[in-house]
Amino acid sequence: MADDVQDQLIRFPGYSAEETAAEAVKLRPDEIARHRRISLPFLFIWISLMAFGFIMMFSASFGESFVSSSSYINVIEDEAALQDLPEALRTQVVADATASAARQLRLSMAGSILAIAMALLIPFRQLLRPRLREIVYLVTTGLLIYTAFKGVTSQGAQRWVVIGPIQFQPSELAKIGVVYYLSSYFYERQQLRKYKPEMEAPWDKKEESELKKKHRETFQDFTRPLLLMGLWVILVLLQPHMSGAIILTVLTILMFIMGKIPPASLVRGLVLHAIPLLLVGLLLFSLMIPVVYDKSMPEFVSERFAHSQKRMDLFRDRASVDADGRRQIEQAEIAFGVGGLTGVGLGRSTQKLNWLAEAHNDFIFPIIGEELGLIGTLSVLLFFMLFLISGFSIAARASNMAARNIAAGFTFLIVFQAFLNMAVATSLIPATGISLPFFSAGGTANIIFAVAAALILCVSKTGVQRNPELVRVLDQRKS
Repeated sequence: MADDVQDQLIRFPGYSAEETAAEAVKLRPDEIARHRRISLPFLFIWISLMAFGFIMMFSASFGESFVSSSSYINVIEDEAALQDLPEALRTQVVADATASAARQLRLSMAGSILAIAMALLIPFRQLLRPRLREIVYLVTTGLLIYTAFKGVTSQGAQRWVVIGPIQFQPSELAKIGVVYYLSSYFYERQQLRKYKPEMEAPWDKKEESELKKKHRETFQDFTRPLLLMGLWVILVLLQPHMSGAIILTVLTILMFIMGKIPPASLVRGLVLHAIPLLLVGLLLFSLMIPVVYDKSMPEFVSERFAHSQKRMDLFRDRASVDADGRRQIEQAEIAFGVGGLTGVGLGRSTQKLNWLAEAHNDFIFPIIGEELGLIGTLSVLLFFMLFLISGFSIAARASNMAARNIAAGFTFLIVFQAFLNMAVATSLIPATGISLPFFSAGGTANIIFAVAAALILCVSKTGVQRNPELVRVLDQRKS
C-alpha cells in the first residue's frame, strides 16, 4: 500500500493520493471533464488593464520623458561657421517624449508574452516541486542580501539592484515569492499529514516522545515558514521600504490563514515559538545596532525611518508640515478637483508638467482623475474589482489547496497594492511610495505582475467543471 501511494504521488506531483489512485486515474469523470484552457475572462480583464494602464502612463510621462531625454547638439559640424551664427541659433534641442512609454511598452509586451507562454505551456503541478520552491527562496534571499550591501540608493532608500541594463527592486520579487513559496510549502505539509503514515513502513517509524513530536510538527508547520518569511520582511524593512514590508507581512498572514495549519500547531507556534523569538530578536537587534552603526537603537530607528515619520505627521496634521512637504498631496487634490466628472481630456493634464512629482509613477491616479474625471477613476476601480472577482473565481474552482492559495494570493496582492496606491493618492492613508499595478512606470515591476497573472492563468487550467451528460454516461458504463 505504501509503495503504491508513493508511486502515485511521484507520477502525479501536485495531486493527492486519493486523486491519483490507480482506478481513479483510469476512469475519473472530473478529470476527463477538467478544463485544459486558460480562463479567457481573466485574460481579457488583465490585457484590458494593461492597455488602459499603458495609455495613461504614456499620457502622464511624455512631459517628464521630454525633459529627461533632452540634449543639445550643434546645428552644423563646422566650428568656424558655427562661430559666425548668433549664440541662440548655434544649438538645437533633441528630445523624445515617447522614450519612457516606449521602454514601458517593450518590457510590458515581453512580460505579457512570457506570462501567456508560461500559462499555456507549463502544467501547474510542475510548479509544486520542492526543489523549484527552494530555488526561488534562495535566489530572492540572495538578491535581498545583495541589496542591503551593494544596492543602488535613490531618494534615501537602498532598494534597487542593477544587472546590466535592468534595474529592479528585489522586494517586488519577494512579493511574488512569499505567495508561491508558502502556498507550495503548506500544501506539501498538508499532504504529508494526510498520507505519510500510510507511506511509512512499520520499521521506518522512529520511537519519539509525544512532546518532542509535537514541537517538531509545530516547527515544520508554523515556525520554519515564519522564520523564512520573517527574514525577508527584516531585509526589506532595513532598506528601508516600509510599504514593501507591510505588504509582505499582510501576504504572509494571509497565506498562514489559508494554509490550513493545525490549530494545535498554530497555538503552540504563536505562544511557545513566535513570541519568544520576537523578544530575543528585538534584544539582539538593540545590542547589535550600537556595535554596527555606532548609534543607540532609538537614534537608529529615528534616522532610518525619518521619512516615514514625516509622512505620518503630514497625514495627522497637514498644517504642521512646510509647504514643500504638503505640495505633493495638495497638487494631487487639485488634479482631482480640476478633473471633475468627465475630466479635461486625455493628454491635457497640467499637473503632470512638473507640478505633481512622480505623476507617471506613484501618483498616476490623480492624473487619471484630472484627464478622465470621476468616470475615469471609477473605471480603474471597476477594472480592479473585476480582476478581483475573476481571480477569486479561479481560486474557488482550483483543484487543490496550493492552486487555490496561489490564485487567491496573487489576486489579492495586485488588488491590495492598487487600493493602497489609490488610498494614498486620495489622502485616505499616509503616503507609502507604492506603485499602481499595470499603470505606473516601471517595466520590470510590470513583468513581475505579469508573472503573477501568468500563475493565476496557470491555476485556471486546473479548475474543474463537471459535464453532467459525460458524468451520467460514464457512471452508467461503470455500473
